[in-house]
Amino acid sequence: MNEYQKRFVALLKTIFELDKSDLDFGIYRIINIRQREIVDYFENRLPKKIQEILAPFANEKTDEIKQKLAKIESDVESMGMTIDALQDNTPKKQEYIALQKQLSQGSDMSALESDVYSALYSFFNRYYDEGDFISKRRYKEGVYAIPYEGEEVKLYWANQDQYYIKTAENFKDYSFVTKEGINVHFRLVDATIEQNNNKETDDSKRVFMLYTENDERPELKTFEWNAESKELIIRFIFDIPADKKKNYVDDNYAKIREYIIGVPELMMPLMYQTSTDPKKPVTLIQKHLNGYVAKNTFDYFIHKDLGGFLTRELDFFIKNEVMHLDDLDTDNEVHAESYLAKVRAVKRIGKEIITFLAQIENFQRKLWLKKKFVVETNWCITLDHIDKSFYPEIIANKTQIQEWIDMYAIDEIKGDLNTTAFTNPPSIDFLKENQNLIVDTKNFPTTFRDRLIASIDNIDENTNGLMINSENYHALNLLSIRYNESVDCCYFDPPYNTSEGTFIYKNGYKESSWATMMLDRLNVSNRLMKSSAIQCTAIDDFEHSLLEYVSDTIFGRNNRLGNLAIEIKPSGRTNDYFLATSHEYINFYAKTYSEAAICFFPLSEEQKSLYSEDSDLGAHKWRDFMRTGGYSTPEERPNSFYPIFYSEETGDICLNEKPNYIKILPVDSEGKYRVWRKTQPSLLTHLANNEIRIVKRANNVYKVQIIDRIKEGVRPKSMWVGSKYDASSHGTKYIKSLFGESALFSFPKICTCSKRYLVYSSRRIS
Repeated sequence: MNEYQKRFVALLKTIFELDKSDLDFGIYRIINIRQREIVDYFENRLPKKIQEILAPFANEKTDEIKQKLAKIESDVESMGMTIDALQDNTPKKQEYIALQKQLSQGSDMSALESDVYSALYSFFNRYYDEGDFISKRRYKEGVYAIPYEGEEVKLYWANQDQYYIKTAENFKDYSFVTKEGINVHFRLVDATIEQNNNKETDDSKRVFMLYTENDERPELKTFEWNAESKELIIRFIFDIPADKKKNYVDDNYAKIREYIIGVPELMMPLMYQTSTDPKKPVTLIQKHLNGYVAKNTFDYFIHKDLGGFLTRELDFFIKNEVMHLDDLDTDNEVHAESYLAKVRAVKRIGKEIITFLAQIENFQRKLWLKKKFVVETNWCITLDHIDKSFYPEIIANKTQIQEWIDMYAIDEIKGDLNTTAFTNPPSIDFLKENQNLIVDTKNFPTTFRDRLIASIDNIDENTNGLMINSENYHALNLLSIRYNESVDCCYFDPPYNTSEGTFIYKNGYKESSWATMMLDRLNVSNRLMKSSAIQCTAIDDFEHSLLEYVSDTIFGRNNRLGNLAIEIKPSGRTNDYFLATSHEYINFYAKTYSEAAICFFPLSEEQKSLYSEDSDLGAHKWRDFMRTGGYSTPEERPNSFYPIFYSEETGDICLNEKPNYIKILPVDSEGKYRVWRKTQPSLLTHLANNEIRIVKRANNVYKVQIIDRIKEGVRPKSMWVGSKYDASSHGTKYIKSLFGESALFSFPKICTCSKRYLVYSSRRIS
């Protein structure tokens, strides 16, 4: 096995994760069981296939020819001459030329094999990246090609054709077996995780640390070695460290190394070098330790069509980097044939490996897309929906009563002539008088829950809220089964992908990880929405532009409704380098622009007071019929520029010139021509409804006015500013007022904002 073959086989073992014996599920279990055959395929059967393809075009006597050439050179040198100095007609020179020609017409098998292995290694090594296959179609050094079909604007990112898989909380024990039969187990004793959409900050970054033995759990040891069973257990925790400056990767390894050195049976099996790079030595235990930590601390992707993707990329790779026209433009047919055989070997072997990889990836994709089990379901039901025959059981449930005390302070209700006092347990009369108390079925046995749900007619139709605790992609897919094309409004509050509130992402793919995550979820949201529905997504400046591009991909640019900017921090962020950011956005998109409808906000008392006049059709005011501001000149609106004729004597208003009628044109205070608010046909309609009047102002100036009836509400503006939107007062402080100083979660949303843009987005919230 030459160095090129060794390098390629090592890469295949990494790609197929043959060193990760903890992956004991699905197709990986089969891989582990059949590991010997897989390794045999890589090391023996695969090389034989390559040799079979190349054999007809390889010169089997290459070594013999080279030896003859060397013998002639040696004989000539012993005579004190060189080959070039010999006469062309000498037997030695003629024999030497013939052997050279024979050598050039054939190809050395080992050289052909090395070329094939080198090409295959280059291809798979380029596209493989820590468990994923990333699109890297290289046109030439430093220049990459992307799929483009003539669009005016093309948005592309590295993980666009993959599913984003969140694994931040996927903690598993890790095991591997050395060739000497020693079983090594990494066990996680305890772990804490970040909550909601917020990535841990530098001050709250969690790391893997060796477990520290303590008196509370004396049975647990940091290291346990059983010489009889040949098992080594190393225990870890995953938490925020006390010393945030310490490098725990190095510290963990140093302590493990110290322990192993003290156990002679472990020294050789675990401390031998696995790295082929002498400048970067890595021991076996260190290699697995790095793999264990990495597996639990970054996310990965599942390709939507790995087989199709890699096949297309392999064809491009072969045409662009393996095949060269100059190699085909030759009179040496043998050389051209051997060259094509090399290309054929790269393609055939590459496709075999791609087929195998695609089977694994497709299996994982099926698992990811498979309908997930609902492991627990409970209801929160107010007492007015519950039959009174259940009241005795409810009263007897101490957990439920304590929950009411904690949440509603029912223990403070004092009795009087009209009110039943609280007792513990409360009386049935107390429950009858407090029908808004919520019974949470999680506090009761499943038998009680099932009887209660069965007693309520049309439970699904009467359920007016649904909360799902799940990974959000699968939660949306679960909703799509029942609520497909029936939701009025979807609101997303994704991680902002900033240093303060981001999410775990694949190293080097922060933006594309986020874009892929949003694309998948917005795509499901689009399926849930009615044709008249609206999508609202909260975001800040950091990913605002990328969110718009991704949303355009799903909903179409023509379905953009606008962006709402909200000043949530009037003082501005003090950690910003240039401008002190004080706002966030809500992006609005329609499922179908022409069918989307927004809800106006109610008029304030001050706004209502402006409509001081009244009629049979309700309150109204009069406004100037002349349009001012932008797009208000005759050149811009020629159909809205015309004279209006008015009889001061009779009050008649018309469009036809008549004797003794005053001609009125839209002229502003500076003497510039403007236009009317309506075209002539619209004016006649308003005249017929008595909605136009003319008043005489100072200096004999006549003003045309149109009636402005009181509105149902006011159209929301694109900028919200005011103390009621302050995230500190109405977010963080509000949460603390409800739950005390303990921070249940960071960066809470402002209730005022949430209510207002949900009302704005839908006349009836689903």
